[in-house]
Amino acid sequence: MRRTLVLTVIVLLTALFFSACAAIQYAGLRKPDQPDAITVRSLQDNWKEYEVYYAGLHAGHPSAVMFDRKDDGREIATGRWFRVEDRESLDGLIESVKSQMPIAAYYPRLWRIVGPDGHLYGYMFTAWDHAVMKQVEGEALFVNDLPLPPYLMFRGGRGGNGK
Repeated sequence: MRRTLVLTVIVLLTALFFSACAAIQYAGLRKPDQPDAITVRSLQDNWKEYEVYYAGLHAGHPSAVMFDRKDDGREIATGRWFRVEDRESLDGLIESVKSQMPIAAYYPRLWRIVGPDGHLYGYMFTAWDHAVMKQVEGEALFVNDLPLPPYLMFRGGRGGNGK
């Protein structure tokens, strides 16, 4: 009888723990609600409304381009992301990400950056399907670096053509 009671309590506590974990929201990349509402082209055309950054080894091999809206009262903090200062550079970065060779499930697409509070922080154009983020002071969301795009990561640092 005692053993049954102990096992029942353990099962109930485990179920409670997992349901609490399921209720916790994490910051991360999410698919756009309506794919046609925001596009990479519309972000490019309205780039001055955003703080724009890219991650990667250098502009020739960007891992991602990130758009942080200037007027939303929320900030995306970055570590080793580089600020994009002009439209010409942005166009080159976007073209570079678009032309990255798909590797399995990793292909260039636009993501929403959503905080743990469920609010939209910005957008990321990348072939990755995840990025490490965490809430920091106030309304800021810290987005970790994405050092290599998938086609370089999975090919041992070689270019998209295997050389």
